[in-house]
Amino acid sequence: MYSAYDYLCDEPFYIENMGHVKCPTLRDIRKITYDLFTVYINTISMSLDTYLDICGLREGYDKLSDKEKEDTTLYNLLLFGNKEVLIGILDLFLTDTYNFDNTNNTFIIYEDSNEIGHIGNDNFDLFREEMKCILGINAREEKPRFKNALAEKMYNRMQKHAEKQKKQENQNCEFDNMIKKYCTHNKVGINILNVWDMTYYQFTTMFAEYCNARQCDYNDMMAANTFSFKKSTDYKPMAYLKPLK
Repeated sequence: MYSAYDYLCDEPFYIENMGHVKCPTLRDIRKITYDLFTVYINTISMSLDTYLDICGLREGYDKLSDKEKEDTTLYNLLLFGNKEVLIGILDLFLTDTYNFDNTNNTFIIYEDSNEIGHIGNDNFDLFREEMKCILGINAREEKPRFKNALAEKMYNRMQKHAEKQKKQENQNCEFDNMIKKYCTHNKVGINILNVWDMTYYQFTTMFAEYCNARQCDYNDMMAANTFSFKKSTDYKPMAYLKPLK
């Protein structure tokens, strides 16, 4: 229903049969603490298998019957085992009021006392997908199934190499460091005093554009002073206009 253009705005988004949701601002994240926010993001992004492994529930899950496994959804595991996280996610993203229906184990959403939707076992995965959209994050890549042990060994080796390469990059991209860098060198009036009213989506997308612009500024400087490019055609002064993938 919504596009990248829409997600740049800080107004609430209406999701059919779920109500109105918002992308939290940096100020909203500060109120609940960034550590708790990462817990919510991880919960929104992870699969059922990942949750089972993290919480040490895998062994018990494997012993369940097929019917019991069908009922063991991420929503039910959160509702009956980690309800404070589930409610925290709803409080962070929903702008409407809600009440819990004990009969159906469902959260009923209200706007001005009128029921406009619900969040329950039947649509929680869809709710999570919508939240990832308004946050501008992608689902975590799940570990693939392997035909043999050699393929799995090669995959694990490549993953370790990729993680090693990302270690330094991850340190540079810690969220507090991103905020400091963006506010220090910003050219459009965003500073440490007013950055907090930007939504998470706005900040992360604008920070990516900021990094791209810094690289283009560097290319301009190199071309103007030394023309270090091997060919003049390699210098593309309008490259910063290309949308980031």
